[in-house]
Amino acid sequence: MSTHWKKKLAAWVHDPAEKSLVLMRDRVGHEQGTVRDLRQRLGIQDGDFDRRADHLAAAADRPNWPFRQGERFPAWATVRFTEQPQLIHPLSGARFDLHKLTDIGVDHIKDISLQHFQRLIQAGGDDPRRTFLAFWRFGPEGRLADADLGALWQELPADTRTPDHTIWAHLDTVSALHTALDQGDEPCLLALSFGPVQGFISQGRSTSDLWAGSHLLSSLVWAALREIAGEVGPDAVLFPALRGVPAVDAWLLEEGGEAFRELFQELGADFLARRDDTNPLFSAALPNKCLCLVPARRARELAERAIAAARRRALDIAHEAARRVFKEAGCEITDTTRNQIEKQMAAFPEAFWTAARWPVGEDHRDIETASQRLQTALGQIHPDLEQQGVFTPATWAALNRQLDLEGWTFWRPNAGILYPAVHELTERHLAAGKTIRPFEALKQKGHRCTQCGEREWLTPKPELLPLNRRDRQQQSPWGRLAEKRRAWAKGGEHLCALCTAKRLWPSLFTETVEQHLDMDIRRFVVSTHALALSTTLWQHRDETRRSPDQSCHENKLKQRLTLVEAEPTVLPRKLARELPHQSEDMQYIARRLPSALEMLKDDAAIQGVDAEALERDISSVFKPRETYYALIQMDGDRMGAWFAGNEEAYTLRYQDTWHDQIRAQMDRVARKNRALHDYMETRRPPSPGRHGALSSALNHFSLHLARYVVEDCVKGKLIYAGGDDVLALVAVDDLLDAMQLLRLAYSGLAPDPAMGLDAHVGRLLEGGGAPQDKKLLLKDGFGLLHGRLMRLMGHRATASMGAVVAHHQAPLARVLRELREAEAGAKSAGRNRFCLRVLKRGGGAEELTAPWWPLGEQRAPRMDRATLTLMGRLRDELAHTDFSRGAIYRAQLWFEGLTDRPQDKRDPRWRAQMAGALAQQFTRQAGSGALAREIVDFVCDTIDPAQPRTAIGQFLAVSEFFARPERIRPYEEALA
Repeated sequence: MSTHWKKKLAAWVHDPAEKSLVLMRDRVGHEQGTVRDLRQRLGIQDGDFDRRADHLAAAADRPNWPFRQGERFPAWATVRFTEQPQLIHPLSGARFDLHKLTDIGVDHIKDISLQHFQRLIQAGGDDPRRTFLAFWRFGPEGRLADADLGALWQELPADTRTPDHTIWAHLDTVSALHTALDQGDEPCLLALSFGPVQGFISQGRSTSDLWAGSHLLSSLVWAALREIAGEVGPDAVLFPALRGVPAVDAWLLEEGGEAFRELFQELGADFLARRDDTNPLFSAALPNKCLCLVPARRARELAERAIAAARRRALDIAHEAARRVFKEAGCEITDTTRNQIEKQMAAFPEAFWTAARWPVGEDHRDIETASQRLQTALGQIHPDLEQQGVFTPATWAALNRQLDLEGWTFWRPNAGILYPAVHELTERHLAAGKTIRPFEALKQKGHRCTQCGEREWLTPKPELLPLNRRDRQQQSPWGRLAEKRRAWAKGGEHLCALCTAKRLWPSLFTETVEQHLDMDIRRFVVSTHALALSTTLWQHRDETRRSPDQSCHENKLKQRLTLVEAEPTVLPRKLARELPHQSEDMQYIARRLPSALEMLKDDAAIQGVDAEALERDISSVFKPRETYYALIQMDGDRMGAWFAGNEEAYTLRYQDTWHDQIRAQMDRVARKNRALHDYMETRRPPSPGRHGALSSALNHFSLHLARYVVEDCVKGKLIYAGGDDVLALVAVDDLLDAMQLLRLAYSGLAPDPAMGLDAHVGRLLEGGGAPQDKKLLLKDGFGLLHGRLMRLMGHRATASMGAVVAHHQAPLARVLRELREAEAGAKSAGRNRFCLRVLKRGGGAEELTAPWWPLGEQRAPRMDRATLTLMGRLRDELAHTDFSRGAIYRAQLWFEGLTDRPQDKRDPRWRAQMAGALAQQFTRQAGSGALAREIVDFVCDTIDPAQPRTAIGQFLAVSEFFARPERIRPYEEALA
């Protein structure tokens, strides 16, 4: 059974993209303009489109409202979008009012749309598959349609009365449903999950391994999804949303050839334009869990093909990595090695899948039969599920329109309203499958891999496996490799198939990018040393007038580094942009010094290099030198609840998704009709549009905003950004800004001026803002960056973050363990918090766990009183005034005499004593007494700790750490 691509096209063009702009303005109707012309051009017949797909999608996505019997199309239910343009955030309910659009002529917009899509037709209409892929990927791109439309084109609503989902989301859902209904089949939700995630990613000795683990797993997820997207279309993948994902764009380039290349180039696609290691293809952008809408009879086949493709790809990578390793060591892989690889990679990645039918039946309006099928299936998991979720009596009565509204009635529902139950059934089955996962132990006889400790290390001869460490280092290929290619193995390392694949993945993937995109870059290396040193290099960049002695020191350090033969290191993009303005010596030093420091950490003495002399040369150029870096791990809160949509805090009421005109009329009627009032207050269950909105919001954040924040706004390197998860390296002096920017970008919250983030982010103005502004603009769950308007998670969504500051020579495994504990600490403290740990080189640590900001009325964020903003103020006071850092130490010593009980923070006398004493210490050291009192009040009221004295001390100690000379910003930059 194969996909009928012309029928998919018929479904995808059943509504014109400009529908909201021509509805009730075009005399011939919205289906007789662009739609008719495109159907003729593509040779689409009336029988090619099954309208059940449109009816099911509309029922699933659009919460209806009643109409008076005998008055099916009243004037109040007719919303003219050009006169009252309004977008509603599908997750937060925030309303975004645009300026009137009446100046957009009907004929003009129809011409723009028709010309845009005619340009996307491939092979004169004779290649429906490539044409569909072009329509799906490039159709929503307003920059290709008409530059004057700006961001509006990509956000045009599917229904002007419920403007909470775009026309593009509707067309995707209809085309996916159409494919699933073809040839008498039924739709089916297919869920897949791949792993392991944290365990696999965290096993490594360097940040290069960390990046490789996350990127390799993301690449294997795409290998699986590529099977589904290529067979039934990328529209079938509901989560993650694939449109705009760099790996998917690279696949489309292969599918579409030169015609697609020209379109990508016109868009200025980063994966083609960036000819260095900041290319977004190096971003691990896909999460490990997927949800697809596929034909029920093909679900098993597609799932098994997807899993097989991922495992086949993993096996190929492992074979190639082993071949490279052994060749570099001067030998060839043997049958022994191949057998090891086959056994060790047999079940990698772990994969689970489940599928649940969407019971449409012969009559999609027969919801009684369909609902009974679903309730029976849910009841087999647990009897209570038959009356939960969508089948909760009040919710089901609203969905099924079983309400007595005294002369008012609803449109007749269809099986589309059952989507929430199908989704819940899918999730329940997947969770159950994971709890009973089969496990077959892998028999391993020899010494284990030195990195993971789980599998045998790869060997050409089985007799080498039992050897002790010294003998195998002398006789195995790994010992010879450590002498030739330290980036692939250091002394003593012996890796298994999986760890070998991960270690060489940066080199292998870089070569793939070079071959496909004609790029010339070297191995992708990310170093903790580079991040630590970037703070010093950033401060050093302003020293344009160097003395002869300084230039001599730089040249001497360069000569010393040439003896080390260190590989060039990837620097944070923000810093790399400044390098061309530096001297040749400084450019060489900046690129190679981090690698040299890493080599010195691994081996105290490098042949031909005096380590102490190298350290003296470094100190002569950089003094003081930063030796700390930071790791950030952020995770969205309660994402399971967001997708399930079964908790009030994460859902909207029906009326929250109606246009103001519809809601106003319903409010008037509901005052006299209790049943209608209750219906309007009912929480809306999940829908394809809601899941698409979640996926798109997470995609926008992970693909565009997370990278912009980490690599453009601050000196950082994004290691992983998939969905709501972020893992990033950040320079210490940028850490506080990076934390706040990521949190704001996740929810789409405009910063308060007090945050001091104006250089990076601004407020998105009503009416669309200023697309020419290069910085990120945020407001009410929307973001605008580089002319692209993006729906983000909204103010109701929260995120928790762990952040760890560590010395660049600290073992990465320990730092990662601390990072995971910090994130878990932020979650356990109540979510919507951060936990910041400073791990000191000499032992010990400082830690602060706090909410991002206090909450005002209706839990609205009070960003004018953000925790990190107050910490930044204290840092700047200590760094740029006569305020001595000694005040912090003296205050902490004095604190020992105070009690530290939970009730103390509510005791006015205790607070007065604490604030007075701290203010005295501050003023004695030229500090601000008012700032001291503000800190005490803030910690007691906002952080609300169980041990207030300890929390105040932690606040002071962590803030003081960021005020030390090696990491302070120039005064002008701090003021900005």
